[in-house]
Amino acid sequence: MGFVESRSLLEHGELPLWNRYSHGGETLIGQAISMLGDPLQLLVIFGHGSAWAWDFKFLFAKFFFCCGLGLLVLRLLGSRILSLIYSVLAAYCGAFFFTNNHPAFFVFSYAPWILLAAINWFDLRSGGRAAWGLVWLLANFACFNAGHVEVGVALIGGLSLVALVYALTGCRDFIGMVRVLGRAGLGTLLFLGLTAPVWLSFLISLPGAFTAHDQIHVVQLSTKILAGIFDDLFYLLQQPNAAIAPGTSLLIFVGCSFSLLRWRQLKGERFYWINTAAIAWWVGCIFGGIPASLIAAVPLLNRVGHVATDFSYLLVIHLTLQSAYGFKTLTGKVKPGKVAIELICIASIFAGLVLWYLSGNAPQSAMPWNYFLCATAGAIGAPLLFIFLQHRQQQMLLLGWVGILILGFIPNFRFGLYNLGKDDLLMLPGPRVRLDAPSQAVNQIKADTAEPFRMVNIPWGFMGNYSAVYELEDIRSCSPLSNGEFIDLIRQFPGMELSYVWQLEVVDPVQARPLLNLLNVKYLLAAPKTSLGEKPGFRLIARDDFAIVENLDVWPRAFFANQVTSIASTESFIQQLAANGKQPFVTLSPQDISDHPSLRRLESTNSATITAATHYRLTPNATEFDVHATSAGVVCLTEGQARDFTATANHQPKEVLTVNRAFKGIYLDQPGDYHVQFTYRPRHWTLACICFWTSAGVVILLAVMNIFFHRRKCPERFNAQPT
Repeated sequence: MGFVESRSLLEHGELPLWNRYSHGGETLIGQAISMLGDPLQLLVIFGHGSAWAWDFKFLFAKFFFCCGLGLLVLRLLGSRILSLIYSVLAAYCGAFFFTNNHPAFFVFSYAPWILLAAINWFDLRSGGRAAWGLVWLLANFACFNAGHVEVGVALIGGLSLVALVYALTGCRDFIGMVRVLGRAGLGTLLFLGLTAPVWLSFLISLPGAFTAHDQIHVVQLSTKILAGIFDDLFYLLQQPNAAIAPGTSLLIFVGCSFSLLRWRQLKGERFYWINTAAIAWWVGCIFGGIPASLIAAVPLLNRVGHVATDFSYLLVIHLTLQSAYGFKTLTGKVKPGKVAIELICIASIFAGLVLWYLSGNAPQSAMPWNYFLCATAGAIGAPLLFIFLQHRQQQMLLLGWVGILILGFIPNFRFGLYNLGKDDLLMLPGPRVRLDAPSQAVNQIKADTAEPFRMVNIPWGFMGNYSAVYELEDIRSCSPLSNGEFIDLIRQFPGMELSYVWQLEVVDPVQARPLLNLLNVKYLLAAPKTSLGEKPGFRLIARDDFAIVENLDVWPRAFFANQVTSIASTESFIQQLAANGKQPFVTLSPQDISDHPSLRRLESTNSATITAATHYRLTPNATEFDVHATSAGVVCLTEGQARDFTATANHQPKEVLTVNRAFKGIYLDQPGDYHVQFTYRPRHWTLACICFWTSAGVVILLAVMNIFFHRRKCPERFNAQPT
């Protein structure tokens, strides 16, 4: 998507709403995964999707997370030392190990800022409230658009709710509560307005769409693997190479245990108790304490399936803050004997978790006891060293702080990037690759500019819709939402297979050739030693890094037909296509024909006169071409999502018809030469834009008023003369 967005914005000056490179065309903005609203995505866009641009995006995202978490600890606990330590160790948060190559990496990076800004904004006694409100909106907007909307919604809703409860419990009267709720309501409305182009496009694309979550049910984790929330290696030992959820570290476990054992010292910390309640709630949602039926009653959430994974990101944030409270209790006077007893209790709790874990299903691989011993030693050693140095009643030297950080790093070391080590324990990055590496075969088929075409790989090659990197249109995709009719046609046609939820494969090109003809698939890229070129209807034209096989009977992307056929079902259409796959034709449903009396005159079972379109112009959100109509008839364009397109013929609006089950067309009532244009705009797009610009205007107005207010309140800060 980085390549698609960069080309659309920088070369065409258009907001990318449509993705012509996948499944014969599908919504892009409606997928809610485009990352367009994430400010960090600008690095990728201006970097033209290159690997180095993504490297910078990852680094900046983690840097923002570290800063946000450090400031959050400072705001809640008031300890600069703990704030600094958590800022440093935040770079090795276990959640980043889990999401090292997933968009949730960026979503999670904004989490501390959401909570920090919400706490300050909802607080009636804090300064700079309007500024913090703007920060909250920006963090929510970036999080929502960062590429994994399920996790984004969970983080935005969960963390903002915690901040709201914290503010309400601190109100002294009813008026204060109303003011807090008013701010929350205003912020929610502005957030919904700013994100309307995405969520509204998603909601209108969802009905009738094919999604991998059609048959998904809420899945919760067994309490037997509860230890995984403190080190996801416990998860990985159950499912090697298939991570279950993000975790924290044993250092976080020790801090949380201290907060539990020393709760009397924290009884005056209001946020500590709210945070404790949040931990209990999310643990219940993840491990079954909260009934799955209750979660399943929430619309859309009941279709996610991996709610246990999504809620675990919230749990990571709350456990990290809880551990900070635990370590804060060690900053005062402590009794070494009492601490020793507490450490024995902590070790016993951890041993109990491990025994409970081992009492369940046996791990799929051997337990790395040496790793757990080292991690436990570091997790216990860091607070022990802190207590020892503090007990000496001398100023703690730099060497002492270095020792504490090193010991604290040991339980987190696995969550960094390394050049040597075990694949199952560490992240081992390879050399940076070029994401659009040159290909002789790709260059050769791209040199064919006579008219638009699509390609497909058999049986290996580009995964999903990766061909979009090279500006090649494919009939496959890995997008969350797909045209339901298109997928239905694909998976029922002989020679095609839809495996692994949405992974489309051409398993028998000869059988599937009529469908490939219809879908405008002119080239098939195969293994260099393929023999497909010897099959009827195919011709081998090159053997390079791919073997290039040309489909000799491919249909034009767009064409005019003077006759149409009425077909009521996908099964009947498949039968007709299998029998008449070499010659283009147009079919419509009986309902469409009955709704348009002029189409009844075109209905016939005879062969239609076909005229191919010419002079194509393909832009990010539109397709234009010229076509000659020999009489009244229908123009067919083999691109999907008919219901969300507008069409014109010689600049006159035309109703968009659904033709050939999944594609679009228009009716021409008289012969002549036509310039036809189909343009994608999600339904209610104007409403979405009005919501966005209205909310953006209010936000800008509030920002200007905030600056003006502070300028009048503190003129000396703005007008001070240099001395």
